[in-house]
Amino acid sequence: MSLPWSCSACHRQFTRANQRHRCGTGDRQEVLRGRPKSLVALYRSLETCVRRFGAVEIVARDRYVLFRATRIFADLVVMKDALRIAVHLGRRVSDPIFFKSGADRKRFTHVALLRDATSLAAVKPYLREAYALSTGGGRA
Repeated sequence: MSLPWSCSACHRQFTRANQRHRCGTGDRQEVLRGRPKSLVALYRSLETCVRRFGAVEIVARDRYVLFRATRIFADLVVMKDALRIAVHLGRRVSDPIFFKSGADRKRFTHVALLRDATSLAAVKPYLREAYALSTGGGRA
């Protein structure tokens, strides 16, 4: 799928012309500043994981991080002791890793708290599925 519109100010690409956005992608180091080393290491493992899927844009603001291919496939909030991640899928799943879920017209959002490598491992297959969906390679 081609990206038809590029912002003239920040040069980010979007699927919709004149997509409302905030220019730039922010600074992930600011999001992680002052966080426990274990949480920073967990975030870096998560980022490494999603980058292995293919081209991913990472947008960081305050304590929020968005992972985007053609569209956002996951977003997270950096908390004091965990990463609260929302994974956007094309289906509802039942997995104990998710403590909350919701739906809109086409997508199902599943929320988990990542506290360690085990919880990240549990979410990885869903992140891969969400990435595939965001690039047109998965179910809608």
